[in-house]
Amino acid sequence: MPFRRRPGDNGSGTARGRATGRAVGCPQLIERDETVTSRMATDAEVKTWQQDGWVLLEGLVGTADIDAVSGDLRLLFPSPEEYHADPEGVTERWKGRPAKPKEDYVWPDEGPGFRADQQRWMGAFPFAGSGALNRLYVHDSIVNFAERALETTDIRLYQAHASAKFSGLTNYEQPMHIDRNHSWLPPGHDAPWWNLEGFLYLTDVTEAANPTRLVSVRDSAHVSSPFGVVLPDWDPELYAAERPAPGVRGSYLAYRSDVYHRGAPFGSPGTTRFLAAVAFKNAGVDWIGYDQQQSRSTGPDWTRFVEGSTPRQLELFGFPPPGHPVWNETLLGQTALRYPALDLGPWRERLTP
Repeated sequence: MPFRRRPGDNGSGTARGRATGRAVGCPQLIERDETVTSRMATDAEVKTWQQDGWVLLEGLVGTADIDAVSGDLRLLFPSPEEYHADPEGVTERWKGRPAKPKEDYVWPDEGPGFRADQQRWMGAFPFAGSGALNRLYVHDSIVNFAERALETTDIRLYQAHASAKFSGLTNYEQPMHIDRNHSWLPPGHDAPWWNLEGFLYLTDVTEAANPTRLVSVRDSAHVSSPFGVVLPDWDPELYAAERPAPGVRGSYLAYRSDVYHRGAPFGSPGTTRFLAAVAFKNAGVDWIGYDQQQSRSTGPDWTRFVEGSTPRQLELFGFPPPGHPVWNETLLGQTALRYPALDLGPWRERLTP
């Protein structure tokens, strides 16, 4: 259901304390039967991310922007009602009968593990449809938070995909881990070498809908595992310190690359969650990466995205901004042929004579 901010709530405020799985710095919790407009993160929320390692920015992106992507999501994933009515039939209609992926290690059916089916329903940017889903990845509220958290405007969007998780498909419980698959190196703990990972909630994520569990970096400082994975019997103290992050749609769960976290099992049948993975790094940090849009840049979805974007939004993907020395009249002319509806005026104005 839609949600809105209560009267007098202007998005400012003071921190409520350490990361607890709720919005920090947001003056009042948002109910799921209310609607909100997009807001900017508070200074307290930025500080919490930097010091505790994670923060849930509840209701960061407004209801209208989230609800506008429903048509695009239907092109990516079956609706919850469709899937839960006939999981096997829907999967065959959407995906055929693919062979089960080979796994280096087969986790037990019970307990935490990394199972290929946890990631069965995924889609990569850019997305087909109205373009509304693509726009969320460069939303002003998210980019503003990323710039303030990373303490620079020279940032790059390095992860952009969407996922759906349906209860009953598999065991979604994971062990505590850090995301080593985002970097060649162990995670950075300080600016400018850390990166910002995050999930934008495209549906309400309730306690029953598989909310991510996270641990403050203050509570994981004792962990010395070289593997980036910690099983429950290895460190019960770490698991005792975890906090869930349920939130209304439009919330953005932001965490540092050195934060221990895990997926949890669904709490009830017939439950679904849709997420957008949106992650940023400092420009020039080439050892961090995940999704590369260049390999998908020849289709109409990318062309429409470029033609509807500002120079700043394109720069987030590494597209050279106005004033970059790569630009000259010849390259601008060729770029105009590739993106006919893109306004190249800002780039022409900054050409070096």
